[in-house]
Amino acid sequence: MTLRYPDYFCDFVCTGSGCRDNCCKMGWDIEIDDDTLGYYREHGGELCERLCENIYEEDGAHYMSQEGGCPFLSAEGLCSVQQEMGAEHISEICREHPRFYEWFGDYKEAGLGLCCEEVSRIVMTHERPVLFTEKQTDEAPDDLEFDMDIFTAVRNIRDRLIDIAQDRGFTILQRLALICWCTEDINEALLDEDAERLKKISGMLAIDGFRMEIAIQAENEALTQAEDKPALLMRLFSVFERMEYMNSFGDRFALTRADAEKMLGAEKGFNKEYADLQYELENILVYFLYRYFIKCTRDFSAEERLYSAVYMTLAVRGIFLREYAENGALPDKESRIELVKDFSKEVEYDADNTDMIFEDIQQYDDVRDMLCGLCF
Repeated sequence: MTLRYPDYFCDFVCTGSGCRDNCCKMGWDIEIDDDTLGYYREHGGELCERLCENIYEEDGAHYMSQEGGCPFLSAEGLCSVQQEMGAEHISEICREHPRFYEWFGDYKEAGLGLCCEEVSRIVMTHERPVLFTEKQTDEAPDDLEFDMDIFTAVRNIRDRLIDIAQDRGFTILQRLALICWCTEDINEALLDEDAERLKKISGMLAIDGFRMEIAIQAENEALTQAEDKPALLMRLFSVFERMEYMNSFGDRFALTRADAEKMLGAEKGFNKEYADLQYELENILVYFLYRYFIKCTRDFSAEERLYSAVYMTLAVRGIFLREYAENGALPDKESRIELVKDFSKEVEYDADNTDMIFEDIQQYDDVRDMLCGLCF
């Protein structure tokens, strides 16, 4: 198996009881894999009996009920199951979270989810462009079907998109517009299952001059159309305002026209103060492209996955901009890290909420124009 992962992947170490937003205290019901459940049932003993009593079955899967937090969390905020039986006997999701994986035959990708406080810190403090490493492992190949030509084309296109996301010759907004501008062509080629066309698009996107040409064209068209930018910002924020949240995080997206105008009036000062910190949004964009675009190999949803990466990157930027407009200063580093973690936890890790972004993208024909209008 070939394993690919970002260069910061091995930097992650769970902070355990030192975490301010411990995932074991969320109250989420945690899926228990069959091997772990089998061990609990066969091993016996007081702890295993208590574990089995807290596990229930739903739709053929098994979950541990954790209302108010995991019942097996010690007073020190550590896992008593791991302490007593070892990490190999906690459920797979507990052992692996916040890591994520994607399999394609003898190729596997790994990454770290932004919903974790420590991952958010790692990503938001990574000042260099993200590099990706590959190594060989002893893992057996996966047997899920996929088209190798499409997979290769999708992976190559994604590499070019990540190159664009990390092209610091452009501002982060220009890079977002570049991705929007090529999304329709990529989507059409993928829906036609035209691997050769995808290969040609990938080749064009590797050319610096072509990128500059697209950036100029996107800006000229956005400025020519002269859309009502406060209305565009309100439209973007409204998608996130309608979502369901576990706490008051959604209030950040409740936007009146006066709020939008205030934010846009402060944008010039924000851009100047945030100029040396653009790598934060760059890393967030790279994260969404790396994690989700590869899924197009099987679901062919290039348009939804590319535009949603832009939606979410612009939403995070919008939260920062609103704080700047309201307070006259950027939120500090720790606050930005926490905002990104909360955004990921509340939006990215809630399937119903991400579906709302997909539905908005599918509903309108002018998504590219709306997003590019916000970038210029």
